[in-house]
Amino acid sequence: MKRMIYLLFFILSVLVGCSGLEKSERKKIRERNLTFRPIQRQSDEILFPQTTHPPKKRTPYPWERKKIGSQLRITKEFFRCQGGILNPPIQIHRQTDLIYHLDCGGIETHTLPIKNGKEFIYPILIDLLNHVQEATGKKVVVTCGHRCPNHNLYADPSKAGRTSKHLIGAEVDFYVEGLEHAPQIVIDTLLSYYKESLRRSETLSTSATPSWYNKEVAITLYHETEGRDFDNSHSYPYISIQVRYDKDNRRPVQYNWHQAHNFIKH
Repeated sequence: MKRMIYLLFFILSVLVGCSGLEKSERKKIRERNLTFRPIQRQSDEILFPQTTHPPKKRTPYPWERKKIGSQLRITKEFFRCQGGILNPPIQIHRQTDLIYHLDCGGIETHTLPIKNGKEFIYPILIDLLNHVQEATGKKVVVTCGHRCPNHNLYADPSKAGRTSKHLIGAEVDFYVEGLEHAPQIVIDTLLSYYKESLRRSETLSTSATPSWYNKEVAITLYHETEGRDFDNSHSYPYISIQVRYDKDNRRPVQYNWHQAHNFIKH
């Protein structure tokens, strides 16, 4: 048995030794055949110039599109109706009758206005609010976006409020955190969105401050004691923006009963 082990060990040693000799021999042959020659160039040889490429701006990632600076980008989701089924009923006087009116359930019970099969808010409102956030670096607080007819009556039972453009997604009320008592800065920022000069009119609202408007929108400032309703029960001045003209359809934007009731109930 021991002889067999010694024999196997001997055979393995011979094979390994032969393999090592073969490798050594191949290395010697390779070194002997290697030649070194300098690189030769012609006197009139022209090299291709090295071009510099300007850095390309990276496309934002999906999660980066959700923010403007440190603030969340305003989308149509910020315009959801703020009705709530837990709100207490209110009394509404109609001629000689006294009616108890309940609020809607807000986002839990219905959608935004529907246009071409999709939820719709006039894009200029979203663009203006994002412009304010980008220019000021501060958060826009939407106090009132879309209102369904039920919540609109609950929030503002006045006769004028029945044809509010909140019903059709064409009006928004808001203030800016950090600029609650400096609304003029916010208004100047809004006006900077437009290159054309805006005209003024005192006929667009009951606000003591004249409204600013052009063909597309009207901007109104309400002070602490003005324009108060259920959605604007805070103590700050706030700004209201109404859409006056639809640039895509090229026609004025006015309250319409069908548009006001064109939403989906859950």
